Amino acid sequence: MKKSRLLLLFILWSLFGWFIRQIGHERNTLHEPIIQSGKLNLEGLIASIKNVVNTDKIWLWNKTYERFDTIYTILQSSYYNTDKLNTGKMLNSALKAYVDAIDDPYTIYMDSEQNSWFQEELKWTSDFEGIWAVIGKKDYYIQVDEVIKWSPAFLAWVRMLDRIIMINTWSTKNLDVQQAVKEIRGPKWTKVKLIIERISKDGTKEVIEKEITRDKLIIPSVNGKIITWAKKEIFWYINISIIGEETETLLKNTLTELKSQHIKWIILDLRGNWWGILPISVQIASHFIPKGKLVVSTKYTVFEDEKLLSEGYTDYQNIPMVILVDWLTASAGEIIALALKEQIGAQLIGTQTFGKWSIQTIDEFDDGASIKYTVGKRYTPNGENIDITWAAPDVVIEFNPDAYTNSGIDTQLEKAQQVLTTMIK
Repeated sequence: MKKSRLLLLFILWSLFGWFIRQIGHERNTLHEPIIQSGKLNLEGLIASIKNVVNTDKIWLWNKTYERFDTIYTILQSSYYNTDKLNTGKMLNSALKAYVDAIDDPYTIYMDSEQNSWFQEELKWTSDFEGIWAVIGKKDYYIQVDEVIKWSPAFLAWVRMLDRIIMINTWSTKNLDVQQAVKEIRGPKWTKVKLIIERISKDGTKEVIEKEITRDKLIIPSVNGKIITWAKKEIFWYINISIIGEETETLLKNTLTELKSQHIKWIILDLRGNWWGILPISVQIASHFIPKGKLVVSTKYTVFEDEKLLSEGYTDYQNIPMVILVDWLTASAGEIIALALKEQIGAQLIGTQTFGKWSIQTIDEFDDGASIKYTVGKRYTPNGENIDITWAAPDVVIEFNPDAYTNSGIDTQLEKAQQVLTTMIK
């Protein structure tokens, strides 16, 4: 079989794979056999798809894939340096561009190497030194996918979805994720300079220069302590940095320890809480919201919609509470913050949250590549989806990284203590 024919078959399998699975969900069998004698039956494939989609779309798809074959044939026969024709790389680029055209920053295609790095970054291992931000490739630039709370990146005000366009003196336009990670990471106390392009939700672009000192971090999922403010008022301070599988258990243990101190006022710190597991966020909220009250609802295209209710685990409901939030409070962190605000009247202190109320999942392919994509939306108990509007705090105050670095003063925590004092008098 000619190389061009092999290429066409590979493209068809890659780009039609997802679509065929969707057809399979709706039909128990396809009308025409797709595999005949171990070979792809193109006529059978087209005939089967025609049964469930518009014929005009099939014509367009056929023309598009024929063009892939035509371009490959032209380049193979006439391109001046055929050694540069890396078919695998070209196909991966095509798949990435295909998914990027959706224009959803949370929906991306990752080849096997990028997916491997992405999974490793999300493990939160503490055996490396760097700025502690998870990055990926989006279009032509390196995108910040996550920022770890209290990390060097966090304290430098690097944000999710920032575009890193330069690392030190190197442009990131032609860098893959592995090369970018190699450049950004480095020994503790050394510095790296990033040039960042930030696009606000209204489309405004801003170019920012950051010089960040690398560090090594060990950050617990839940940290609780008793704090005294103005030498008289005593509060529980509970910091939840990430919402993982063990977080609710750790929170339960922390609450048990603090309860013995007979303190009934809580500051819940959800700053930098940028992702988490949806059922765990409901369990966490259940420690503070009465049983049976709505925590969050979800809406999907292909799955059944859900209303997730509080289990009302313990006796911490309806106690005075303030919640610290910021521009890195997203996803599961926002679920908890807004459920507590709407259901028990907790006040939000800090800055606007990130505004991520879409739900993503990841499908991995046999070769190790993956696609991370949006499958639904989440809504507050009052029915609000805040992808566009964010969650506005009741009391707005910026975090001052210089004051924190130089003097250990957390300006937002200071304000939270002041506000809680007015609530309990």
